[in-house]
Amino acid sequence: MSKRSVSSLTRALPGPFPHRGTREVGIVVFGDALLLDATGPADVLGRANHHACAPGDRDRYRINAISTFGGEVTTSCGLRLQTAPLPPPEICAFDTLIVAGGPGVMAARHDPHLRNWLLAVEPRVRRIGSVCTGAFVLGECGLLSGRPATTHWRHIEHFRTLYPEVRVVDDTLFARDGKFFTSAGATAGIDLALSLVDEDYGRELALAVARELVVFRVRAANQGQQSAALHAYGGSSDRLSRATAFILAHLEDGVTVEQVAEHACVGTRQLSRDFKQAFGQSPSEYIRAAQVDLARELLSHTGQSMDKVALRSGFSGRQQMVRVFQRMLGVPPAAFRDAGTRAEQPG
Repeated sequence: MSKRSVSSLTRALPGPFPHRGTREVGIVVFGDALLLDATGPADVLGRANHHACAPGDRDRYRINAISTFGGEVTTSCGLRLQTAPLPPPEICAFDTLIVAGGPGVMAARHDPHLRNWLLAVEPRVRRIGSVCTGAFVLGECGLLSGRPATTHWRHIEHFRTLYPEVRVVDDTLFARDGKFFTSAGATAGIDLALSLVDEDYGRELALAVARELVVFRVRAANQGQQSAALHAYGGSSDRLSRATAFILAHLEDGVTVEQVAEHACVGTRQLSRDFKQAFGQSPSEYIRAAQVDLARELLSHTGQSMDKVALRSGFSGRQQMVRVFQRMLGVPPAAFRDAGTRAEQPG
């Protein structure tokens, strides 16, 4: 990873970006909403304003927190948001609507005022979607019927049971069908918002925002909700944290279990026992999963050849990558890349 500062990266950003008018964005919240579901997308769009607007220029996005009756809303962490009331549908000027999720969503989905308002304004907005369990609100309105949609992995079976008419997509960061979008867990709302910036103003602006917010990569919709990289933050010991961090940092070098054990100052047998206990998989299985994660990101965000992607991900070559991909994901790399390209199309 580059050692350049964030400021030096953002100064290299080309511009100016075409304005295309200020886009009004409404983020729907309710009592016991998850704060990050609202503030994650809001901060992405806010930082896009910072990077894209010259002094005295109009903002690219104007962000509004709204709730059924307006006023102060207490989120699930106890912090309170000041919100505006839902505007009358006939004067609604929102370009994009985002419904937050959180523990309070099961009550919010039965709010008749919110339901009727969403149904009335849906034809008037260019985009409408949800973060995390906010999909339950849209599902209750019937706006996702017959459409692909996703939600947090922990709630996806419940969502499937409640809304069998929805084409539920498992293990994806976000799903898009024309103007309708849904995303997985709270941080996937950041990925979703970055994709909206990408759509509106291009990949360079989205990348600049991602760098400033220290988002590891601008991830594609078809990235899994859980990945091997997450274990680097969840090890049960410093030894495991060192081991997983070493693997992720040396994938391109074709890291071996022996090298990992040496770095963690432990024998290979003990390392295997530690991985099995903590992650339910061997060190070699973890390495393969991490290689597939990296290959998926390269396939989604670069035009590099299959051979180059395989080598950069630590595989011995394209054939090995195809075999592992097929075994772990059920599709070959080429099909995965094609599916990702289709998933990111706005219409």
